[in-house]
Amino acid sequence: MALSKKPAELPKEKSEAELLREQLAEKEKTIEDQKNRLLRALADFDNYKKRVNLEKDELIRYSNELMAKELVPAIDGFTKAIDFAKKTGSDELIKGLALIKKQVEDALMKFGVAEIEAVGKPFDANFHEAILMKESENEPGVILEEMQKGYTIHERLLRPSMVIVSKSKEEK
Repeated sequence: MALSKKPAELPKEKSEAELLREQLAEKEKTIEDQKNRLLRALADFDNYKKRVNLEKDELIRYSNELMAKELVPAIDGFTKAIDFAKKTGSDELIKGLALIKKQVEDALMKFGVAEIEAVGKPFDANFHEAILMKESENEPGVILEEMQKGYTIHERLLRPSMVIVSKSKEEK
């Protein structure tokens, strides 16, 4: 009687080659993860640099805002002095005050300060402060008079214009 030999069951151990393949796959996965983390860190750093540069540019652009806020009333003072001098009739004084006022305005303009045009324009609460409403033939909501000039610095409000705004005439 012939005995049939059953192949001996070998324990399911992995061969050395399979172990090396698994280790290689793990290392490649680790390398890929590290590469992705590095790319994210580089992107974050690039975004940080851009944000810092934008903040720096804005800081430089608006750094003169406090100085401008202090000088704007000087322009108002020169305007009042010129108006008063016109009443007294001193041409030399008027010319001198007008020249100084122009120099201050030009200096502020170099730093981005601009007057807000108001008279005849529609009222805009972002740039105008209504102190009075007057009945008028004009369309309602139009600025009739400007009591105090308003200013912006690089399109940002520095001081609102104080204005008188039209309202429709009430019928009796």
